[in-house]
Amino acid sequence: MEWLSYLQNLGVLLLLLSALPIVAHFYQKYQKKFPLSSNSIKILEIKPVAYKAQILLIEVEGKKMLIGLSDKGFSYLGEIKKDD
Repeated sequence: MEWLSYLQNLGVLLLLLSALPIVAHFYQKYQKKFPLSSNSIKILEIKPVAYKAQILLIEVEGKKMLIGLSDKGFSYLGEIKKDD
C-alpha cells in the first residue's frame, strides 16, 4: 500500500511539472498584451540639496514636475510649464 501512495505522489508531481511549460507560455502571451511597465514616468534629473534630501525633475505623460525627496517622504514642489 505504501508504494501506491508513492505512485500517487509521483503522478501529481509529473502532472505539475508538465503543466509548467503551458503556464509559462500563457504568462508570456499575457505579458505581451498587457505589459506591467510603461514609459509614462521618467526621472530626468536628480539633484542633492542636503544630507538625505534631493530634488527630482520628473516627466509624467509630457508634464514636467519637481518633487522633493527626503527621509520623511516625497513632496510635490510644482510643475514646470513652457512659456511659448
